[in-house]
Amino acid sequence: MTSLKRKFFDLRAITNQQHIIESIKSFLEKHEVSRSTRVWEMLSLFEEQVSKSWDNLPRTLIYHEVLEIFEIIYTLENSQDEMIIESITKDNVDEFSGKNKKGRNTQFELFIASKYIRAGYDVKFGEPDLYFYHLENRYNIACKRPQSAKKILNRIKEASKQISLHKGFGIIAIDLTPTYIRNSKWNEDLTIIGQSGESLIWNSFLDSKRKKISELVGNHASIVHTYGGLNHKINNSYAYSLFDYALEIKENRSPNDCLHEIINRVQNVHPVC
Repeated sequence: MTSLKRKFFDLRAITNQQHIIESIKSFLEKHEVSRSTRVWEMLSLFEEQVSKSWDNLPRTLIYHEVLEIFEIIYTLENSQDEMIIESITKDNVDEFSGKNKKGRNTQFELFIASKYIRAGYDVKFGEPDLYFYHLENRYNIACKRPQSAKKILNRIKEASKQISLHKGFGIIAIDLTPTYIRNSKWNEDLTIIGQSGESLIWNSFLDSKRKKISELVGNHASIVHTYGGLNHKINNSYAYSLFDYALEIKENRSPNDCLHEIINRVQNVHPVC
């Protein structure tokens, strides 16, 4: 049996920056999206990175936002346009109010859907948040974006309850960017960047709280899959890294599930930018 991976993608400089901006703008202009919305504000900040010091970059996480939106549009344009527009225009740029925001939460669901679709799965939107069928088995995905470290375990419990209402295998997808990752300090040493992601997500959360997480999911979820983005500075320019870690709840595995295959395929989906 294959084992689950701990992935670390270093995007470094965004070489296709102009393409990313033009693609998002083209989508927004096609749908006549108002320029007073969150997505336009983020694009403005993204474009101004050369002329500004971007002292607020760690707080706004503009790379994280823009690249996630680009991946969503790249994968889901023409199939989920209305849902995309609703998610990227609601709320505001600053995520640090600590409040749960419906538009931003939906954006994460779209991002997870795009990763599974690019991995080859026919994902549907519906309770718990997403689901798909593979070899006649149903796989349910509940997506959560806890706004503080104290709320992570509660969100896992909520996700498990959502999954429990449906037949099939359960996967919990969590974005830890608003909690652990956004508080990280910049560092130019990529080795330390990788260690930071592993320490923050794997060592300090998934692995250290393995027993508690197992208790919270009960027998409803077999995988807790976490994501996180980290901004950092290299040679006076800014870069972005994406972390991707999956925790297997072994006691909930079944001989006829395909979770190792599914999660490994999803983890092998590289950012499109």
